[in-house]
Amino acid sequence: MDTLTLILIFLIFFAFFLFLTAKKKNNIKAPAVKKEELIQNYKKQMIELLKKYENDKETQTKQKIKLLKQINQELSMNLFFEKVEARKLLQELSNLS
Repeated sequence: MDTLTLILIFLIFFAFFLFLTAKKKNNIKAPAVKKEELIQNYKKQMIELLKKYENDKETQTKQKIKLLKQINQELSMNLFFEKVEARKLLQELSNLS
């Protein structure tokens, strides 16, 4: 009788543990949503940079190149973007003015 009670208590705790872990699912975004958020964030960064240096074209160009290099490095390490997509995005960002 004691072993049956112990087994029953163990099974109840195990079921309770499974119930708690099943409810803790995080709000995981789809890869397409993450990609779009990254693209929008990069565009926002570039537009802010262009507005910040709109009166000084030389500094604007230097900062734009610096930002494009940083974005290129981030995209090269990002699993969501293929090389073609990264190049297309960089071209789009470099054409912003």
